[in-house]
Amino acid sequence: MRWIAAEELRGACDLSALVDALEAGHRSPGPEVADGLIGPSHARYLIRSAHDGDRLLGSKLITILPDNPERHALPSVQAVIVLFDGQNGVPRAALDATELTWWKTAADSALGASFLARRDARTLLIAGAGGLAPWLVRGHRIVRPGIERVLVWNRTPAGAEALVERLCGEGMPAEAAPDLKGAFRAADIVSTATMAREPILEGRWLKPGTHVDLVGGFSPDTREADDETLRRGKLFVDCRASALDGVGDIVTPLEAGVITQADILGDLFDLAGGTLGGRQSSEEITVYKNAGGAHLDLMVAAALLERLEEGA
Repeated sequence: MRWIAAEELRGACDLSALVDALEAGHRSPGPEVADGLIGPSHARYLIRSAHDGDRLLGSKLITILPDNPERHALPSVQAVIVLFDGQNGVPRAALDATELTWWKTAADSALGASFLARRDARTLLIAGAGGLAPWLVRGHRIVRPGIERVLVWNRTPAGAEALVERLCGEGMPAEAAPDLKGAFRAADIVSTATMAREPILEGRWLKPGTHVDLVGGFSPDTREADDETLRRGKLFVDCRASALDGVGDIVTPLEAGVITQADILGDLFDLAGGTLGGRQSSEEITVYKNAGGAHLDLMVAAALLERLEEGA
């Protein structure tokens, strides 16, 4: 079985190509998936598995420790994905899925924005300055190359400044945004990548035409957007099954009766498959929940493995 480390993955990755691979993958029926989450809130272990007919099957093994950056100078989320041949069950490869998750999550949000964000979007707000944040900036700028201003907010200002310095070093027009409300009001696209347990986004702050990309909330006790955001916005998700499986930004307002399942207008299979249109007007607010899912990991891992084997 081949081990593919982060450095080798970076050499094979092309974010634009992965967005295209995800779009192509969503034009076909999705793989069978199953998830398992165990452990306390300060040290969770998540297993996401997918079976793509007779081609590939695999599982991503994930640790989620929110205190890791401060306590151990390590990412909050670390992972490995193991792939097996669907024909004979032989292990094909194990990949550094910490690296893969950044690429996959950014491609997921970018694909959603390609259908839902205004084409003339100019200002992007990133709320949260963790390891995923620069990837989200890159992804959104791939599908909306007109973005000319990137605002960065973080719970600790030093984290925001560090990300701004990194983005500016890559030639991106980034600046820190100490005023969260003002940043939300200024943004055409809002991408939140935090582990907030209480909403940081108030829907009353959003101007008409904003696209909201909710990335960080991954469990029933994490949530980034308030009820008003979901009331004002047209709601889409990357995958209905993932979004309804214990994701706080969806299940909490569902349980409270703020929204119903009918308010989830569609997912990436609907959008990419052509059964549903995306943004309908320049004034509507769109909300997209990036809930992830093993099928997304499998699509991205398969695309990367193919690129690596072609280059071998």
